[in-house]
Amino acid sequence: MSPKIAIIGAGIAGLTVARALSAIADIRIFEKRRGVGGRMATRRIADVSLDHGAQYFTIRDHRFRDSLKSAQANDVVQSWKIEFASLGDDGTVRRVNPHTERYVGMPSMSALPKLISIGLDVRLDSQVAAITGDPCRWFLHLADRLEGPFDWVVAAAPAPQSAAVLPFRFAHHDAIGVVEMNACFTLMIRLTCDGRLPYAAARIDDPIIDWISRNNTKPGRHQAPCLVVNSNAVWADANIDKPLEIIRHHMLAAVQRNIPLAPIEADTAVIHRWRYANVQKPAGQSYLLDRASQLAACGDWCIGGRVEAAYLSGAGLGDALCEIIEASE
Repeated sequence: MSPKIAIIGAGIAGLTVARALSAIADIRIFEKRRGVGGRMATRRIADVSLDHGAQYFTIRDHRFRDSLKSAQANDVVQSWKIEFASLGDDGTVRRVNPHTERYVGMPSMSALPKLISIGLDVRLDSQVAAITGDPCRWFLHLADRLEGPFDWVVAAAPAPQSAAVLPFRFAHHDAIGVVEMNACFTLMIRLTCDGRLPYAAARIDDPIIDWISRNNTKPGRHQAPCLVVNSNAVWADANIDKPLEIIRHHMLAAVQRNIPLAPIEADTAVIHRWRYANVQKPAGQSYLLDRASQLAACGDWCIGGRVEAAYLSGAGLGDALCEIIEASE
């Protein structure tokens, strides 16, 4: 009889674990949001879709590269071939010709996790509040129901959220405790024209924002001009619990120090809060596995804040669990 495994979180790490185990285990994924992908997220505003989470990803590891071959062959992943810029605090623009190629999902960043999730049992709008029970009889407590029993539970949410739900008997709570993650606010602006920005994307030396890009320059996007702006991590952490309208006001002012905005553009700008976005201090292990309790955790926060890190963490844990399950048969 196939073991039953619950995975909390349908980001790249959680989906990768699920895909690795899908042939030998009964997998059920619980995701608190309305869609898969975690920070590989897309938000629709009027007639355009904007990537308001991860802006792009890089491919350095051969295993990650191999895993994307099918997605690239089917145009779900393409290279974002643009010239990047760096903006100084005095407004000077320096062109940056990156040596590392950058990639995006097609026609949105969420397209890649959607592809990975095909055929998997994903329960959306399902936030796990607690895990109770014992090995081989774990239960997940959701707002409206109890799910289980499960032989194994894998937490693939951000480190603080994973630590909050994993039982105290999980042997690696100390390792999760050293992880430090930063917040991020994302501002999405629908422009009336596309001629005011001489670059497609830039890092910015500013006390509030550190990234701005013309989302419509990515391949496969609607050509209507639009901006995605990210706050810097220090400012986001200091302001994480302030009302979103105040955050929106400050970020718009920061944008307007670099780009003039029409009143209609500022008035219709949309703000999004990411409480756990960037990894400042990773766990220093590819994944966390407690064989005795049959609990595990993975995510980009194990290795570093990159899409590739999320994949490698999930793939490593998937390999380890496959070996354990196959050895017990």
